[in-house]
Amino acid sequence: MPGSPTEEVHASMKIVRTETGQAREGSDHQSAIASKKHEKTRIDIVVEDNASSSREKRFKSVMGGPEDSERSQLSETKWPRIPKVPHMLRRTKDFKILFEPRVVSVGPYHHHKHDLRAAEMLKRLMAKRFILESRQAIEVLYNKIVSEISELRNCYNKNATKKYNDEDLAWMMLVDGCSLLHYIRCYTEGKLKDLPIKYHNAAFVQQDLFLLENQLPIQRNEGMEMIEKFIHFTIKGWMPLKVTCDPNEEKPAHLLDLLRRRLLGNQRASETEDGKGTGWNSFRNVNELKAAGIRFKPAKSGSLRDISFKSYILLGFLKLPRITIDDSTKSRFLNLIAYEMCPEGPNEPVVTSYICFLDSLIDDPEDVKELRRQHVLRNFLGSDKEVARLFNEIATDLVPDSDAYKDVKWKIQKHYETKVSTWIAEGLHSHFSSPWTVLAFLGAVVALFFGGIQTYYTVFPRHN
Repeated sequence: MPGSPTEEVHASMKIVRTETGQAREGSDHQSAIASKKHEKTRIDIVVEDNASSSREKRFKSVMGGPEDSERSQLSETKWPRIPKVPHMLRRTKDFKILFEPRVVSVGPYHHHKHDLRAAEMLKRLMAKRFILESRQAIEVLYNKIVSEISELRNCYNKNATKKYNDEDLAWMMLVDGCSLLHYIRCYTEGKLKDLPIKYHNAAFVQQDLFLLENQLPIQRNEGMEMIEKFIHFTIKGWMPLKVTCDPNEEKPAHLLDLLRRRLLGNQRASETEDGKGTGWNSFRNVNELKAAGIRFKPAKSGSLRDISFKSYILLGFLKLPRITIDDSTKSRFLNLIAYEMCPEGPNEPVVTSYICFLDSLIDDPEDVKELRRQHVLRNFLGSDKEVARLFNEIATDLVPDSDAYKDVKWKIQKHYETKVSTWIAEGLHSHFSSPWTVLAFLGAVVALFFGGIQTYYTVFPRHN
């Protein structure tokens, strides 16, 4: 090909031969000029070599770079990284309220915020109380953190930690970690009034502790029983379920990671038979399913994976985990979703898929009302309209796992496509949705029955 690197180098070699011949026959002045030209030609050849080297680097960056880079990055730290919220979610409305701490910062990401400085003195007081109650020397705790400061530093984004030297970062981790454990201890022992903060601020602290950018790495198993109890109390008021721990599971990365694990429980995702669960679903919201003869019940375990469907002749029953909706629901779900979206996060987007499934069921306030009536949902947020809008906003631009709840969706679709059952169920839903219509129908049947008897005896009177 014209202009290829091979031809350019070959042309340069011809010029070298010509200039060398002219230099032998000419004067010294001409020899000097030829020598300079010869040097230029050599420079051109070197440039071609650099271009080739640049191409090799680019090839290597694609074929060998990312895996090597990822391997070296993972080897830098023995604890999972604590990422920042992905850029896609940073465009979320009310980002600061949903993703940033309002009372207390934990870790380096929001440590410098001016509106959180008031809590710094309170954190030192709480850390002091924890150290005294645990009967440990502050020097020993500090030296342990300093000995592992490189690994701790690598748990966070480099831009967030580069402004802190090792001593400052170790001191931050000591104060934040001890104050956090003191808060958890008071919370689990029912002693929130013993904290040096107002009672209503203590509730906001609990919300702050489950923000993605407000986490500390869990280093050891010390205090895990207390932390597990804290997670249990948190879930109990939010999504009532039986919290179970797998003794063989890996150590959680941080509090948010542990919260997600307990919401998922030990139940595995249901498997779909080959050839089932494919295609599109024609059903939409709760009231449309109700009209097709599908009723809703709370699941027993409460795990986000515990969604099941059973179909009978005329009725079907969809079981969903119970959930309480309040002011903290949106922030907590979005931070769990943000964690699943990060490269350092878990592989399965279970929380994301759960939210998308609920969003497919909830379109308007009537859907929320029906779920409340069936004790699947408790509304502490306000109106049913606000709850419907909340799920619609959370699920915006989310991409669920295509295999999540596939078996459930297939069974619902199969029930929905059973025409006779659907027609009967729709008729019952349309004409007998209230007890008064049922009573009116029974009254009409009784009246018709006696009217028929009267007509019969009029036409065929009895003879003695």
